[in-house]
Amino acid sequence: MYKLVIAIIMVIASACGHNHETDSHNDEESSHEDAAFQSTLFTDNTEFFIEHEPLEQGKESGFLVHVTQLQTYEPCLAGSLTIIIDGVSAVSNEPERPGIFHVSFVPVHAGEFQVTYTLQSGSITESVTDHVHVYKNHQEMHEHDGEGHDHAEDVGAEGEIVFLKKQAWKSAFMVKEVQPVPFSSVISTSGEIMAMPGEKKNVSANSGGIVVFNDRNLVQGSGVKMGQLLFTLTSNTLTENNIELQYQELLNSFTKSKSEYERHRDLYTKKVISERQFIESKFTYTADSLRFYTLAANVTKEGLKVTAPVSGYIHELNVSEGQYVETGQLLVTISSNKVLLLRADVPQQFYYLLKEIETANFRPAYTDQTYSIEDLNGRLLAKGSSVAENDHYMPVYFEVKNDGSLLEGAFVEFFLKTTSKTNSLTVSVSAVSEEQGTHYLYVQITGESYTRRPVTPGENDGRSVEIIEGLNPGERIVTEGMMLLKAASTVTNVAGHGHAH
Repeated sequence: MYKLVIAIIMVIASACGHNHETDSHNDEESSHEDAAFQSTLFTDNTEFFIEHEPLEQGKESGFLVHVTQLQTYEPCLAGSLTIIIDGVSAVSNEPERPGIFHVSFVPVHAGEFQVTYTLQSGSITESVTDHVHVYKNHQEMHEHDGEGHDHAEDVGAEGEIVFLKKQAWKSAFMVKEVQPVPFSSVISTSGEIMAMPGEKKNVSANSGGIVVFNDRNLVQGSGVKMGQLLFTLTSNTLTENNIELQYQELLNSFTKSKSEYERHRDLYTKKVISERQFIESKFTYTADSLRFYTLAANVTKEGLKVTAPVSGYIHELNVSEGQYVETGQLLVTISSNKVLLLRADVPQQFYYLLKEIETANFRPAYTDQTYSIEDLNGRLLAKGSSVAENDHYMPVYFEVKNDGSLLEGAFVEFFLKTTSKTNSLTVSVSAVSEEQGTHYLYVQITGESYTRRPVTPGENDGRSVEIIEGLNPGERIVTEGMMLLKAASTVTNVAGHGHAH
């Protein structure tokens, strides 16, 4: 981890430093350093981070517009960007570099104006508006600065962490807007993943014999298909309960009764024998036929076949090669594993909330992934109305469809969700960092600056955590890439504030 942090710091230091002699984009660096005004504007899908020089009537000024797709936090790679001020427009027909449009603009009149930035990319159009001031001349510009005029966004504010767009675009980085959403009270507890009743099949021996494996690689956990041959129970060396001998005896009886029946049928047709004799021979033939074919369906010349009744995997293997088994003895347990039962053990002090439990998130012990009952097409099955014997907990059961990632028998951390309460500000659990007992978030200030904000977390449902204090609706927080910002804060503190591309 130490080496990783040092590597990140070196990368950011090289990107944010002031030595760019090998950079082929010196025009961007100088434009960025000279930019006196910044603004960050949003649509539902796009972020526009705009930097421009002071605007003077009749003089050309440069705009740098960084366009980020919010769903992926990647740069806009194609399209045109148009700027309109006071009815005058200027356009860049393509990004100068991925995500960055460079537009030159010459204001016609002085004064306060609305500016519109429009991105046209294929069939998608995104527009944002802002306000700009166009100075009449250079003297007015200096007088205006002398009055202590604040720029649209103050660059180099106290506690600012500088992280450039081109670095964010190259990294695993994500920013999300925070708005109030319904959030449920949570009961944190533990439990287990269990087999669903009916999803587990026990296979027993229909006759005594010696176990012969059909597949020597058949072990606990092996996958099997319905109808697959698992074992053969052979008894040809046994003096008692010899299944092969039984087969031969039944075959002889069946052959004899069949011949007798066919002979009596011909005689009965010719009225040589009585109806009673014919019916008796038919009954004997039918009984022998039933016994023989029932046995023959599962018996070969090697012995009694034992097949899988369902598709699934070997949950428990109870026999070994060459072992003798009795009739009715359990051979193997097969679990289909398609539907699983989740049991959450609720402590007695939460009895008053038991009736409000509606769903849950859960995290198996073998993974960091948190699942929701809804993600797995699950449902609440039952809530224990009494304390389970010996363990003093109240069970709550859920049924879920296994997507192949759930392991039967694993212990689980549960986040039981009760009836939703009023809207709350929540962030993903991964967005909250903790240091020496203080929890904090990284909050976006401008397109390329962030601040570390102490917050007070509330309840946690395994995926989202409620923020009680320190966060306001509409603010944008970093949900992925916090380590990069932590490293960037070290570089910023060492190198000082400033934006150099």
